[in-house]
Amino acid sequence: MAQRYFFRLVHAEAVIEDPTGVVADDLDQALAEAEAAIAELRAAGELPGDAGGWQMEIRDEAGTLLRALDLG
Repeated sequence: MAQRYFFRLVHAEAVIEDPTGVVADDLDQALAEAEAAIAELRAAGELPGDAGGWQMEIRDEAGTLLRALDLG
């Protein structure tokens, strides 16, 4: 069953919340969506190629951390 996943950008000094999230069938599909979002952020110049120290967290609707991707 599909559920909503949220992508949260985290750095030691900042957190950028994702209030909307995406609906995906499972964590694998949410991970693919997260990777596409990272590529879009880089292409738009909103995320430097070397984003050392930044992570994108994938969380479920309860706020449980499911996966963290290093962006550096």
